[in-house]
Amino acid sequence: MHVAAFTSAALLTLGVSAGTIDKRNGEGIHLANCYQQGKAFSQILYYADDSTSANGAQPYYADECSVTAPGAGFKTWEGSQISCTFPSGTSFTSKLPSGVQWYGTGQYAGPGWNNYRNFNCYKDDGHQLFDFGYTKCYSIYYCLDA
Repeated sequence: MHVAAFTSAALLTLGVSAGTIDKRNGEGIHLANCYQQGKAFSQILYYADDSTSANGAQPYYADECSVTAPGAGFKTWEGSQISCTFPSGTSFTSKLPSGVQWYGTGQYAGPGWNNYRNFNCYKDDGHQLFDFGYTKCYSIYYCLDA
């Protein structure tokens, strides 16, 4: 018990959280829940530089992939494989197991992949990615290069 308490205290002192990862520069993909004029829908959003996702930047239209249409409700991201094809023809697939919606922010939630590489997906905190007129999107999971 004392060793575990000491280890946890040491990690906190170093600013490290066991089982989590911080967002960083480099490409990132967000599994997002959105509202357009009050109508709920879900999108997969690609950011060439993921650090811009924290600054209210909306991805280019070609980097947005609608998983459900406005008014169709939110997609349940967990418990099944979800794929979406962007206007460029690139597809992204996530496979998050049931139950990860209860994970803490930054915890590994499952794999994702596109036509080019593999990604690790992590639970996000639901922060607003952008507010563009009548459309607002919130990050539920984020995926970074594996």
